[in-house]
Amino acid sequence: MASYDSVLSFTRKILDNFKIPSYISDGDSLQNLPLDGHLREQLFHGYDYKNASRNTINLCGEHMVCFSQDMFFCRYTIMRLPNQEKPVFFLAGPYIFQTVDQHFLLNIQQTLAIPSSHMKYLQRYYLSVPFIEFEDYLRSTLLLLAAELYGGAGQFDINYCKGFLDDAETFHYSLTAANPDALDLLEKRYQEENRLLKAVTAGNFNEAQQMLSQTSLLQYEKRLPNHLRDHKNHLIIFNTLMRKSAEIGGVHPLYLDDISSQFARKIERISSDAQYCMLMREMLRKYCMLVRSYSTKGYSPIIQKVMNHIPLNLAEDLSLKTLASLFTVSPSYLSSLFKKETGSTLTEYVNHKRIEQALFLLNSTDLYIQTIAVSCGIPDLNYFTKVFKKQTGKTPSEYRALIHEK
Repeated sequence: MASYDSVLSFTRKILDNFKIPSYISDGDSLQNLPLDGHLREQLFHGYDYKNASRNTINLCGEHMVCFSQDMFFCRYTIMRLPNQEKPVFFLAGPYIFQTVDQHFLLNIQQTLAIPSSHMKYLQRYYLSVPFIEFEDYLRSTLLLLAAELYGGAGQFDINYCKGFLDDAETFHYSLTAANPDALDLLEKRYQEENRLLKAVTAGNFNEAQQMLSQTSLLQYEKRLPNHLRDHKNHLIIFNTLMRKSAEIGGVHPLYLDDISSQFARKIERISSDAQYCMLMREMLRKYCMLVRSYSTKGYSPIIQKVMNHIPLNLAEDLSLKTLASLFTVSPSYLSSLFKKETGSTLTEYVNHKRIEQALFLLNSTDLYIQTIAVSCGIPDLNYFTKVFKKQTGKTPSEYRALIHEK
């Protein structure tokens, strides 16, 4: 076991999280790796991966990191592993830093003289190539790996080069593009989407965030010349999917309608690729939070109604007697059923929701504590302070002071 095996394994896990393929291979086996998903084999007549693999060996010497770009603007990183009897390489890629929109595709087609009959395959290929939003972060991660491999930051050279896998200046295109594995790609995409939506339905933000990073949802088939309008249309679809997932997760439509409308306005204000990615992640986080905070899934219809009523009427009378009368059940029945299904008394639940709202107001406004107490349905300031401290461990004044210190 080489001394660098653990850091190499950890780096590959990071790359896998970004959906970037990585390989460890000797020079003889490079030709068998699906480095470009067999793209050139499909597009070019008689393409020879053996020559391309030999070029890789020549490209990357000892104690060298090669950051390479091919003719399709896909990126690869290559390092020769030290202390090996024969050349062994670490390869990462393909990945891409550019947004693949219609303008990008037309430029590629024009530059490489790609027949129109082949463009659909190329477009689908790009959907499988991970788009990397933070170029510097990825490059820093790979350079840290190189420092571990070669014994320090000053112990290796960096080679920025073009032409990886491009074996000749002129290619002869196949008469017909081979039918790509379109069905497999489509099925995989839908499976990834369904796993993401299930995570949102469960309110599992960590899993949903990981799924978003690992799937191709940040990439999609571009349909319009204006890629910003394409981004907005994609976000509108994503907003709808998130809303329906949260609804299946048991969130009342009133909450969903409010947050969905907020996002609809934000979508129309985005003006860059970075804002597109940030807003998608914000949607994911907030819809998951909605499910965790307001889902009534799994409760009986009467308890669902009570749980939906309480957060919307915190300033009103939410006593057991009032709620029982509102939903036409006896107080004793409502009390026992609520305790059985939620594990807490109705009073405890109401107070918990009121203090949640108080925390929100303390964090987001400069309202007087007395005003916050009244708006949360506990006008008695002494009692409000007692309930607040029981739930948070601090008085409202102490909590606000902590906020101002930050």
